Formats: sequence, structure tokens, C-alpha cells
Amino acid sequence: MLFYDNTLLFLPVPDIPCTANIAAVKLDLLKMDLNNLNGFSNSTSINSGSVNLPSSFHSVLLDLKQMDKRDLHAFMKKVLDTVANALDIERVSIWFFDEGRTSIYCDYLYLKKFGEYVNETTLSVTDFPEYFKAIKTSLFIAAEDARNDKSTQELSEKYLEPRGIHSMLDIPIYYNNEIIGIICHEEQDKIRKWKREEIDFTAAISTLISTSLEIDFSRNKEKDFLENRRFLSTLISNLPGYVYRVVKEGDVWSIQYISDGVYDLTGHKPDELVKNKVLYYAMMVNEADKAAGKEIISKALAEKKPYQINYRISTAGGNIKWVWEQGRGVYNENNELIATEGFITDITDKKIFEEEILRKNNELSALYHFSRTLSKLNEPGILLEDIGNMLVKFFDRENVYIALYDENNSLITYPYFYQNRKLENISPRPFGTDFTEFIIKSRKSLIINENLKESLKGLDINILDFEAKSLIAAPIITGDKVLGVIVIQDYREENSFTAGQLDFLTTVSAQAAIALENAFLYEEVTRSLKEKEMLLQEVHHRVKNNLQVISSLIKLQTRYINEERMLEILKETGSRIQSMAIVHTKIYNSKDYEFINFGEYTKNLIENFQGNYSYRLRKVQFIINIDSIKLNIDTAIPCGLILNELLSNAVKYAFSENTEGIIEISLKNTEARKFTLNVKDNGTGTDDTGKITKSDSLGMQLVKLLTKQLNGELNVYSEPGKGVEFKIDFEEAVYKSRK
Repeated sequence: MLFYDNTLLFLPVPDIPCTANIAAVKLDLLKMDLNNLNGFSNSTSINSGSVNLPSSFHSVLLDLKQMDKRDLHAFMKKVLDTVANALDIERVSIWFFDEGRTSIYCDYLYLKKFGEYVNETTLSVTDFPEYFKAIKTSLFIAAEDARNDKSTQELSEKYLEPRGIHSMLDIPIYYNNEIIGIICHEEQDKIRKWKREEIDFTAAISTLISTSLEIDFSRNKEKDFLENRRFLSTLISNLPGYVYRVVKEGDVWSIQYISDGVYDLTGHKPDELVKNKVLYYAMMVNEADKAAGKEIISKALAEKKPYQINYRISTAGGNIKWVWEQGRGVYNENNELIATEGFITDITDKKIFEEEILRKNNELSALYHFSRTLSKLNEPGILLEDIGNMLVKFFDRENVYIALYDENNSLITYPYFYQNRKLENISPRPFGTDFTEFIIKSRKSLIINENLKESLKGLDINILDFEAKSLIAAPIITGDKVLGVIVIQDYREENSFTAGQLDFLTTVSAQAAIALENAFLYEEVTRSLKEKEMLLQEVHHRVKNNLQVISSLIKLQTRYINEERMLEILKETGSRIQSMAIVHTKIYNSKDYEFINFGEYTKNLIENFQGNYSYRLRKVQFIINIDSIKLNIDTAIPCGLILNELLSNAVKYAFSENTEGIIEISLKNTEARKFTLNVKDNGTGTDDTGKITKSDSLGMQLVKLLTKQLNGELNVYSEPGKGVEFKIDFEEAVYKSRK
């Protein structure tokens, strides 16, 4: 049954095979219109073609047509109940395909015998391919013996037999020209022959269900549309900003839509901006940000990508705000840019927070560098220059100066004065009534950001030389004493400084006070040390000179002595004195008053021996193997005397006259503060080392005495023809204060 152009028609079901193509017929079925059912009497039997539709079926259709369909669920149940009673059939159900069209599930099943609605199973397309093929290609399936019908027999084992079903009448349900389900009529306990009017009736019911689904979908679609519009309006009104659409009309871009949030952010109403009625949006954008923003947007639109930018705007009230904008282009079917759409929100607080974090990080970094610089001991002038240079770099202002207060002489000096990109020399001046003196007297930090001259006048401060628009200053205080003042001035702008910058300067000035006090102390100590170094240097110089005089006197005396034994004694004495003089010479020349490089000392000692014993040593080779060892003066002098005696002994006794020989000297650092001195020759040697150690000669007595003084141990090794080796293990002497 079809309804078209408000005319009621009854379409007889064509007598065609179930496998026929039904595309054309399906289109006619979709044109059914039930609007004129009211024009027919319930008692009238209507004929169309060769098919008569009983008036009882007509009455059922009319009742269902007039039924309220706003509750689709209730309507579907009513359809099943009505059809079951109209056809006097036990089972009537409605099935729908799932989203992937891989199975069909029962949404409604009415059992007439029990008068109730129950659940039913799901049928898979892959399990029953012939049945689903028939559904897709036929107007209906009217299976009198369903268990043996070729379209339905595959349902027998799993579906028909367990439920006692013998006959089936299935009519497709269409939506948007596509089968979405079926209405199924099933007879139990007997085989039923389906009449033509029953098939027409169920086809009309299917069409009625399809129409109801379309009406419900349209109603829901409109409802969803209205709800989405309401939701979108609510969302836009609650956004922390505003959305916009800008369209291109010819060569002109104008705002087509802008949400009410623009008023809260900019102070301008939407009507002022739409169609550029009062002002262009670009007029609000900060000039410094326009070029960069335009470049970012142009590039994104050219690449058909979204864009994100930050920039500043001027509000209607003259305030500056930071905003974040995200948008993208809209393109027509020719891929031409026709509009842009996006969202803009206020990020001023975020920007202020970011700038504050950045400022804090910069301050912490600067304080770290200040601390490292101020922790170094330097002279006051160098320290103040370092502080001033760092302040200039950090603040980047026209004037930075450090003034010191000489309380004893009532003077103000300027060790550091930076102005207009250069350092200047400012002469000292008497303590007066200027700004520097005010900070010294008040002992407090100060910030003045506006009306500077009037503010200074109110503080009774001399303002003749003031060019600044704003300034900050902090006293340099250590204990109860004010050492000076640090001042930073901006010559260009008012409100140039923040309370945080004043706190930073106050912290720096406190650190500078400690560092400056240490610098003054360092300067005094350095001066005192230099005086003592000069005095100590003079002492060593005089000791050296005195020893040289004594050594020279001994040399002079040897000219008047003819006795060989006495001459030898004087040479040995002179050599001993010379070994001590070399120590003082090394100290005097090296400027190191505590340690002696013993390797260099040994070379100097050998040079002295070669001068005194040149005839005997003309065929003797010296080999020196000494690590880079420095001995303190209390160790170097006795060790030098020991070496002098051992060398003297080797020169005199190791070699026969005119024979070649080798004397090896080594000094090793064996442990912490412990050393081993070896003096070895390849001379005649002896088999009686005890004779050497027990010798009562002055030289050997000195060696043993000095070894003991160094907490050392003397060992002598010798064999005839293999020379003599002296090994002395000793400790470095620890300096003890002399009282």
C-alpha cells in the first residue's frame, strides 16, 4: 500500500519471483502516504487492481496512522500488538541491522499468547547467507513451510525448530532508500498459507514504520540541532575570550561575526566591530606586534595550517593587554581563501607571571654571579669596578654609581660612576645635603618612580643636578657603619623600577658591604704581608751576604797557609758555609720563603765543588737524579750540609789521582713527608763499612748528627772496587715556632 500526493492507493503485490530485483518497487514503496486514510469508512472494502483489503485492516491502519508517534518505543510496541491481533498470529517482531550490517538483532518481539514483550537472539549474516540474500533482493519473504523453503530452511535447526515456528512472513523496513531491518510474522504449531491482503497489509505496516522512523529522526535531528546551537551559544558565552569569523568581500576583510566576550576583553561592543562599523580590529593591535603577527598568519594561511600568535592590544579604556589567538582559514571549492575563524583570549596574567618568573630567574642568576665575584678577595678598587659593571649589565640604565663615605674626613668619593654609556671620573666632595647623603643618613633603601623632583624637594634634597625620571638606591651597610651608597637612575621613563628590583639592589648592597669590608681588610693584610716579605727578604739577603763575607775571608786566609792539613780544613769549612749560603741565595732569588727546589740546589752545590776542587774533579762525572722535590728551609739546610759532606768525602777518598769516576746523587719522595737520599760513587770501595760509619772525622760526625736531627737512618754499602753508597732515609722537618 502506497500514499502519494495525498491520495490513498492500494498496490497489489506483484506476482514476481522472490529473487527479482526490487529497486524500482522499493522507490514506490517509499512514496507511501497515509495522510488520507481519514477519508475512508471503516466498513468499506477497498479494491485496487485484483486485491481487496478488508475494512478491518483499513481500520487498523487508520488507528496507527492517527496514533501519537512522539514516543517511538511505545508506538512500535503498539504496532506489534495490533498486527498480532489483526492477523491472529502468535509472534510478531521487528529486527534491525547492526552498524556494520554483519548481523540483525531483535529490538521488539510480541508474544500474542502471553500478551507480553520479550527478548530474542541475534542472527549473523555469515551463518544464514541465503536468508539475508533474500531479504536484500525481495519485496517480501512469504514462506508457508519455512523449514523447507529455500530462503528460510537454513534457519531451521538454530532458529525455527527450537521455537516451534512453521511459517514466516518477513517484510523489509526501509530508511533513506536502504533496508535497515524487517518486520517478521511467525506462525507456530501449524503451516499457514499467506493471503494477498495479509501481505499488502504487512507491507503497509512496514511503510508506516519507515515513515515513523523518518519523522522521529527529523524530530531528533531538529532537536539535536537546537540543542547543539544552545550548547554552542552557552559554550561561546562562557569562554574566557571571544570567537570570530572574518570574511573576504572583494579586497576587503571585515568581521562577519564576533561573540559578546569581546566587550569584556576589549571594552568594545560586537556591533562596533562587525562590518568594521566603528573601528577595525587591527586598530587595537600594538604597532610593535603587527609585523610579526601578520607574517605568522600569512604563512599559516598559505600552507593551509592553523595559526597561533601572542600580541598586545589597547582596550577602549587605554589599558594594554596580552592576548592569545588561534585560528585557521576557510576555503571554497576552488581552494580559495574566503574567511578566517578563530578564538582570542586574555593571557595578560599569564604573561605577567611569565615575566615575573623570568625576572626572578635573572635576579637569581645575577645574584649567583654577584656572589661568586664578591667571594673573591680583591682590592677595593677592582671589587667596586666588578660590582658596577655587573649592575650596568643587569639594569641597563643611563646612570649607575657607587659612592663611598669617608667618615673620618667627611668626604664623598665616587670610585665607580657610569653615565650615558661611559665611565666618568668624579672628584671627591665634602659631605653635604645631596641625595647620596640622604641615603647615608636614613640608612634605608629608596624607590622613586614618578614626580621625582617634587619628591626630592619634599625630602629637602638638593636637586640641581638631577636628570632622572625614576631611581632606586640602597645603602652599603656593615654593622653600624655606612660604607657608601649604590644608586641606579633612569633618565628616560617614569615607573621604570619595581619593588622586586629594589629588593634585588638591597641584597646586592648587603653582599657588597661584606665584600668591601673584606677587601679593605685584604688590602691592609696584603700591605702588611708585603712589608714582612720585604723584611724577610732583606734578612735572607743579609744572611747570604754575611755567609759570603765569611766564605771570602776563609778563601783569603788560605793564601797565607802553607800547611796542607790546615788548608784542607779551611776549604771544608768554606764549603760548608757556602752550602748554607746557597740556601739563602735560592730563597732570596725565588721569593719563596718556605721551600727550596732541592734539584736546583744540588746543581748549585756541585758547581761550587767544581770551583773549589777543579783539579781533582776534572775526570769525575756527576749524575743527578732528583725528582721535582721542594724541601722546607728547616729540612733543606741540614740536608744540604749532609750532601756537602758526602760529596766532599767522595771527592777526597773515592778516586785515585788522574782516574775517571762517577758520582750519582738521587733524592726520592718515598712516602708523605718521607725521603731517601743516595750518594754513590764507583771508586775504590772497601770491605769494612764499619770503619766509615765509626770514623771520628768532623765530616762523618756532622752527617750522623744531622741525620738524627731529621729523624733519619744512615746506611753505608761498599765492596772493594765497586765504590761506596750512602743511603739516608729521613723525614721532612716540621716547623716549630721559636720563642
